[in-house]
Amino acid sequence: MSREADQKPLVLVVDDEEVLRRLVRVGLSQRFEVMEASNALEAIALVGQHDIEVVVIDVMMPGMSGLEAVPKLKAAARGPLPVLLLTALDDQENRNVGLESGADDYLGKPVDRRELVLRVQNFVRLGRQERIIREQVEALTNLHALKDDLTALFVHDLRNPLTAVRSAFQLLQANARAEDRDLFDLGQAALDRVMTGIEDLLKVRMLEEGQLQLGRAPVSLEALANETANTLRAAALEGKVQVSITSNGDSTVNADAGLLRRALENLLINALRHTRGGIDIELTQEPGQVSMVVADRGAGVPDYLKGELFDRFGSLTLQKAGKRRGHGLGLYLVKLTAEAHGGSVKVTDREGGGARFVLTLPR
Repeated sequence: MSREADQKPLVLVVDDEEVLRRLVRVGLSQRFEVMEASNALEAIALVGQHDIEVVVIDVMMPGMSGLEAVPKLKAAARGPLPVLLLTALDDQENRNVGLESGADDYLGKPVDRRELVLRVQNFVRLGRQERIIREQVEALTNLHALKDDLTALFVHDLRNPLTAVRSAFQLLQANARAEDRDLFDLGQAALDRVMTGIEDLLKVRMLEEGQLQLGRAPVSLEALANETANTLRAAALEGKVQVSITSNGDSTVNADAGLLRRALENLLINALRHTRGGIDIELTQEPGQVSMVVADRGAGVPDYLKGELFDRFGSLTLQKAGKRRGHGLGLYLVKLTAEAHGGSVKVTDREGGGARFVLTLPR
């Protein structure tokens, strides 16, 4: 834990010469609480035992030098630890070596007391600010994890009642009057979207936590593409969009067919929302890998947004920018699915306009 704000900051002075330690201590003692160590090993032990906020260490010491001690001091520290090096070697090359070792600053001997106090004071302030930021990040991370856990629990509990609603809806739809069929179709489509979103959210959560075991088996991506395109044929016909599938060879991979099907569905749904023409699914084989490319004729994705598109809720960010829209998890699930299989996904520009979503999987 860090020291209280109203306490003097604790500074450790490390030098094998007692006289020099005393000189530095006198210069710092009015504003700081000072501890001393006569060698690097003693300093490393003290850093692990006390809430030291800054270390001032001599470079040239017998045994372990100050340069060698810097990474060990930082590793032993309880939090962020600025380290200032003291040396009579004041040339630029030695300064560079010191900074490369991980030191935060360099002071030449003889030390100006005023400069020493100001440097240490600044590093104490920066160190405390970094501690505050780290604590805030940790608190936000814990809050985010709690929110995810509650969301997953809530969504999981929704599955059973929604499944019951779907079953009841299907029974009613089977016995509905002809003039009511359109209404039932609209309701069924809306219910399917809700169920799909719930399944995506649960899969995302399980993939993030590494809890979803892949059911790997040989999968023909060409057969999978045809099957997935058929399930979305009604939506494609409604939008007057033609979906074509091409392959340049054997597209079989060892993968989880269910996850890949859902990933491809998300890519196709995304393309259907934005294309002004046809959609091409291209299966390409390269040594050791296979790629599924979903190419559309939409507005494309600006270069500065390509890196955000597959982030969690990244498509919502793009929606705010007036670009592609989505529920924020579809493309993120594609990314998690690719990574779970040891693959990757990216978006590139399509020649003549549009976007190419490239999902690459190892053989």
